[in-house]
Amino acid sequence: MDNIGLLFILLMILSAYNSSVGQYNLTGSLPAAILGKAYSWTCSIFTPVDQKYTVVKFTRNNILVGTVGWNSDGTCLSNPQSSRYELHCVSENVFSLSIPPASMTKYEESSDWRCGYFGDESYKSKVVQLKIAVFVRNLSLSPNKNPLTLAEGTRTLVTCSVNSDAYPAPIIQWFIGETEVNGTNQKLELIADKNDDAKILRCRATNNNNSLTTATVLNILYKPVTRIASPKVLNVNIGGKVKVNCEVVKSNPVVILEYLWSVPGNPEIVGRESYLSIDRVSLRGNNTLQCSARNSVGWSDAASVAINVLFMPLSPKFIKAICCYDHADIIWATSTSGSVEQTSFVQWASDAINGPFYNAATDAVNTTEEDVYSVRVNHLSPDSRYLFRVVSVNRYGSVSSTTVSCQIKKRGLAVALGVTFGVLLFLSVAANIYLIYRQSQTKDGNTTKSPRSKKDTNYEAESMKLSDVHQYQEITVS
Repeated sequence: MDNIGLLFILLMILSAYNSSVGQYNLTGSLPAAILGKAYSWTCSIFTPVDQKYTVVKFTRNNILVGTVGWNSDGTCLSNPQSSRYELHCVSENVFSLSIPPASMTKYEESSDWRCGYFGDESYKSKVVQLKIAVFVRNLSLSPNKNPLTLAEGTRTLVTCSVNSDAYPAPIIQWFIGETEVNGTNQKLELIADKNDDAKILRCRATNNNNSLTTATVLNILYKPVTRIASPKVLNVNIGGKVKVNCEVVKSNPVVILEYLWSVPGNPEIVGRESYLSIDRVSLRGNNTLQCSARNSVGWSDAASVAINVLFMPLSPKFIKAICCYDHADIIWATSTSGSVEQTSFVQWASDAINGPFYNAATDAVNTTEEDVYSVRVNHLSPDSRYLFRVVSVNRYGSVSSTTVSCQIKKRGLAVALGVTFGVLLFLSVAANIYLIYRQSQTKDGNTTKSPRSKKDTNYEAESMKLSDVHQYQEITVS
């Protein structure tokens, strides 16, 4: 036989051997045996076609430790070679070898086991090594600090160390608070987040259905988080007071070193306290205020509030009522709030019954001098006393003048004389009011012109009663 033929025969024999090895399956009852607890091997086989009996043998380190199989009468026949082991028939083609708790000692560590057909060595399982479980212990974190202090935004590699002989290799899990986070086995790249401050970082190692946990408290240092304890837009009447507080929602460290108030686009610092007070809001008060707070880590992001100045109408001044036999002339002086349009009108009430105020029905208001106005209220009852006031209104609200009163005269022989005297008195009062008003405006250093044009003709306005739900029915007299 030539060399090629011999090689072919050898390959055929090796192929037949390999095809039989591993066709029997040997499995352990646990991934690793536990000292002092029962452990068993299970062997699944088939009976070769040329064999009559179903019998299997178990070997330990290539030494026979027992055989087990079915007898011709259907009974299970076992023949252990050592008292350390027990053999059993599980089913027609499944057999087991048990190691009782008393026999599960370190003696079995790393022993090699195999099962095979008793009558033919070519039918057998692969070798399986028995490993004794080593539980996790001595679990620790590195850096080994509690609390673990980190600055917000920094990256830190945290390592969870476990005994190197742990078997099977433990499963490592990481948790921040109650949330599981992804780590690479025993290492976790931790990015410090202020939302994790005061939470517990845990590492849990598990093997052999047993877990061990180690933990540390996260102390995340971060700059303050601030807010202004008021609406985003704060409406304030002109001349009113404002006080806003810069509230620190959270901070670590909690000690605030300083506060700063500013206006965007203006380098000037307007305050250094936790609050900012403005005693009198001016026409230029429409601004956005920002506050920041600083701790040892740094300055907070600015919190802001917009101050929206409400240009309330100016209160009418120097009101005067001149009563005749059937009407009254009302004179007052006022000016507008900057460029905000406003209107003024007269209200009257009967002094006798102390009743509500009614609006005098007018289509226009006369001007005798610039910013000095008058209106006539007709059809008043003779020999009666009336109360009058002036109300100024714009889109931000309304204000009322002080209340004045006068007595409507009786009809008599001196009516004409009275009318003439009343006209002269009206003109005199209007002139005096104008002079006093101008002196007051000059003293204040600021005279605001009215948008109304002068009227050269007098206007007679009749009074009319308004319903109880009129928007000015309940105006408070200033």
